Amino acid sequence: MAEFVEKRCQDMIPELEQMEKLKLFDKNEIRSIAKKLKEYEYKIQRHTKTKEDYLRYIQYEMDLLKLIKQRRDKYGITQKRSVIDYGITNKMDNLYKEAISKFQDDIRFWVAYMKFCKHMHFHSNINNMLGRMLQVHRDKPKCWHIAAYWELEENKNKHSARQYLLRGLQKHPNSQLLYIDAFKLELDNRLATASTTAENSENQEGHIDPVPTTDDSEIPMPLKTAFFIYQQAFDRIKDIKFIINLLNITNEHDNTKPLQIKIIHDMIREYTHEPLMWDTLARRELQGLVQPSISDASTESENAEEKSLRTRITSCSKVYQAAIKEIKTAEIWSLYIECLLEINRDLRSLPNLKRKLLKTALMQAHRVKKLKEEHYLHWVDMLNVDKKSSKDDEGMRKKLDEILQGATNIVPNSVGIWHARLNHLLECGLEKEAYAMLPEVTDKLGEKALPLWKMRILHAQIKSLEEVEESFKAALQYPLIAKDIKIMWLEWLVLTKGIRAARKAYSDLSLQPFTSLEFHKKMISLEFIQPETLPKYIRRPYEMALMNFGTHNTSIWLDFIKYEMQHGEPKKASDIYERAVKTLDTSLTYSFIRDYSLIMAKPDSIK
Repeated sequence: MAEFVEKRCQDMIPELEQMEKLKLFDKNEIRSIAKKLKEYEYKIQRHTKTKEDYLRYIQYEMDLLKLIKQRRDKYGITQKRSVIDYGITNKMDNLYKEAISKFQDDIRFWVAYMKFCKHMHFHSNINNMLGRMLQVHRDKPKCWHIAAYWELEENKNKHSARQYLLRGLQKHPNSQLLYIDAFKLELDNRLATASTTAENSENQEGHIDPVPTTDDSEIPMPLKTAFFIYQQAFDRIKDIKFIINLLNITNEHDNTKPLQIKIIHDMIREYTHEPLMWDTLARRELQGLVQPSISDASTESENAEEKSLRTRITSCSKVYQAAIKEIKTAEIWSLYIECLLEINRDLRSLPNLKRKLLKTALMQAHRVKKLKEEHYLHWVDMLNVDKKSSKDDEGMRKKLDEILQGATNIVPNSVGIWHARLNHLLECGLEKEAYAMLPEVTDKLGEKALPLWKMRILHAQIKSLEEVEESFKAALQYPLIAKDIKIMWLEWLVLTKGIRAARKAYSDLSLQPFTSLEFHKKMISLEFIQPETLPKYIRRPYEMALMNFGTHNTSIWLDFIKYEMQHGEPKKASDIYERAVKTLDTSLTYSFIRDYSLIMAKPDSIK
């Protein structure tokens, strides 16, 4: 192996000498480059070579070539390109070929090599390589796609691209990717003469026999081949999303109306149970695209130019209304309402019609219990806006009551809907009803009910201190939310009743279960902001925190030590340290000792 490496390194010497002679690099840089190249050569020649060795070597050569080009531009050096630049390029070409040979199963090398050849204009190399790639990776539809794409986009050879796609479809008759490629290709080529199209579609090599399931007499000759490919795809792949994709592709091409009609006929015949089929038809009505009538598939709709916006919106809604009668799922309702929400984003024209259709659909979905949480929330926002501008305030309030109550019954785990209902009751001055609702909601939502209790507390603050205190005490009865409420309770007590009231509450609450480390830290911070800080009151929450969380948390020990060193009695720090080492989980002991040592080494850095 060493002899082989030395031989390859010897072959590089002329290039390196030319680089130095042209002053692209100095002696030290040349020596470093030679050393690096030798290291990479040894790596790719060893018995346990890896893909990464080749990738790093190729990347190094690429970076070197970029640097050479930069220095050529900087110093205006144009000599010896064939010796240096082309030499490195050929070396990279050989490295790619070696890597592909050794790791044929990794498609990344093939794709990377194609990109490299395209960048370097080695087109003939790609043409030779495509056949090899397909021999090795004929089981991967993506490779047939790559080959066809190269022929179509780079070689401008539609015939070769078609052959690759047809051969690929023979190997992979259920490949959506290849059907889409072939379909697009034939639509792009539809302006060819009828005889040429027929000849191409009947080519013997890689031929797919079309087996149309519907009469194709209405399809014009330029669209025949695309239609046959579509028919093959429709018969083999039973996926409504794929069929819709093909239909959308035809929208991007002119003069494909007969083909669009055929696809829609097939969708209506085979996929009436699919919400996406109805959604597609409805949105086509909205866009004014050609399609058969839902009630009579033989009747073609009027053209987009002949349709007014009102007609298109109304027709779109009618399709959805037909859909919800046909399939009674939450998905179709969701698609319907999403479409109407999109329509309502622009209210510069026909605002009344758009809002009416949306409100009607929301009410219909609500009645059949198919409305989603986000749609309920949007509906509530709409009703709140209407309530502000309505003269019948009582009527709007009752309507909101009815909808929100129904929404919480239909989507009982939605925090957002409960939040909206509570907010509505509080805005209407119905505190008793709102407060009475909270225990039931907390039982259903658990700790997720915290925002609702916070809303009650904030609302109570505009009423009276007594009502705030009552709200806090009510919230503290629920352990899952009490750990967060306790912190708010301490802050409120300090602000309204002073530190003594907070200390008493802390003494009581710290003995209850479900306390958090933040609760004890909050008490410490409240003691620190007092005009006169008393060590005994600061040490108490530290000790309580250590009792509850000292086994699995190092920060509270370190904070306590810093306090004693800065504000308390420095000699107590060593006692706390010894307690910590005995108390902490063994997995945390090392990191604690390290952090403690840093504090002791620089005690002046404690803030």
